[in-house]
Amino acid sequence: MTRGSAYDPARHGPHRVVGTGFHAEVYAAVREVPAGCVTTYGDIATRLGRRGVARQVGWALAALPADREDVPWFRVVNASGSILRQADGTPRRDQSGLLAAEGIDVSPAGRVKGFDTLRWRA
Repeated sequence: MTRGSAYDPARHGPHRVVGTGFHAEVYAAVREVPAGCVTTYGDIATRLGRRGVARQVGWALAALPADREDVPWFRVVNASGSILRQADGTPRRDQSGLLAAEGIDVSPAGRVKGFDTLRWRA
């Protein structure tokens, strides 16, 4: 949705209000993901008892300041096991490099190799 465009539920989905403190809840949940594992935005939403707010989990992680090294945001991928890419196709920050440092391989297409076995669901 571009700035100033009208909200259209058919195109943009339902409004989801997650409330104050949501970012802090997301960051706390992401800190629980063990090194060497990955999880999904939907898994984090479910862990928070808010199934259906996966997109908001992504927004919370996108809003994470770069100097917040206490939150391993790079361990969160999409439901198909792919890392987040920007509009030009480049990875967001150095997600694949940070995953590689933990022994997780990412294919050239941006998908976590062995995603199903590395996926953490608590």
